[in-house]
Amino acid sequence: MNGFLAVLRNEITLIRRDVLYLLLLTMGAMVTLVTMAYTLSGDIANVPTLVVNFDRGSRGRQLVQAFANDNFFALEMTDRVAEAERRLQEGSANVALVIPADYSRSIDRGEPVRVQALIDGSEPGVAELACHHIAAIASNTTQRIAVKDMIRRGMSVVPPLGYQPRIRYNAGLRTVVSVTPGLMACVLIVPAVGASAAFARERERGSFEVVISTPLGRWPLLLGRTLPYVLLGLFDIGIFTAVAHLAFDLPLRGNLLLFTLMGLLYILATASSGVLIAQFLRTQHAAAIATFMLFGIAPTYLSDIFFPISSMPRWLQGVATALPATHFTVVARGILLKGVGLKVLWPNALVMFATSVVAGTLAYWRFRKTLD
Repeated sequence: MNGFLAVLRNEITLIRRDVLYLLLLTMGAMVTLVTMAYTLSGDIANVPTLVVNFDRGSRGRQLVQAFANDNFFALEMTDRVAEAERRLQEGSANVALVIPADYSRSIDRGEPVRVQALIDGSEPGVAELACHHIAAIASNTTQRIAVKDMIRRGMSVVPPLGYQPRIRYNAGLRTVVSVTPGLMACVLIVPAVGASAAFARERERGSFEVVISTPLGRWPLLLGRTLPYVLLGLFDIGIFTAVAHLAFDLPLRGNLLLFTLMGLLYILATASSGVLIAQFLRTQHAAAIATFMLFGIAPTYLSDIFFPISSMPRWLQGVATALPATHFTVVARGILLKGVGLKVLWPNALVMFATSVVAGTLAYWRFRKTLD
């Protein structure tokens, strides 16, 4: 026990001496979470849109107002089509609408009329959403005109088929609320990177022979080096949860103690895997990069944060299911957004626990092999 505490104090002292490294493990991770949540949320709004309205009737003004009421578009009026095309080419606008001079007259006469929509296709995501919004506004406008025309002619109006959606857990369909719990899994690999680098550091500095010559057992050495980073990870969980709630209005519907314990399981799983990776590498940079690639970059695309696992190829679904980040994403969304408990999330907890045990055992075995 004394030997374990000695290794623990030594590792904490090394971390405290390097202030920049300590800030990177704590504040740097928080800044990364906030930046990723804001930039990867995908909530697109205020798309620069030019309107060329040649129509001077009320119908044209109503159509412009319909687009103005949609916060997806940020409207700007212009008198020339050439100006709109130039702005599209320069990239200062994404959409241009051209309303013909006979728009109101054609509608009043019941004649077909076309509104030209010019969309910049160099940004496919924005262009596709713009098409959907324009089609929805056109459909609503057509339906409203048809109903008014039928009433004017004294015809009976059949009410359109309607439905009342009840969206639960994220009523505003805000992407940032959906992705932030998953992004926590990507950012919480900082303890794993630190633990991995801590073991590789001894080999890189040439002091590994001194470490293995001590009378300490393997478990005190492994746990003493890893535990400080696990404690930093627990601190990060509290900070991340508070920032997500205050900055993004992330709901906290479940048991926060359970969420912390689940986060601890996840940190142990990734830290154990990071220590195992470090047994095969000789430098801190190599160990840190390998750990970050496996548990930081891969989960961004494979852990159901942005892309559903069900849409992936079969073999890739297996890879995604094996990642601890996939299960922590389910846990974070389940506890924070839905308020579910261990009765629902125990399979995910079991996978993270099993990963911790297997990776820790292999790291112990490999460390013994290295001692030989």
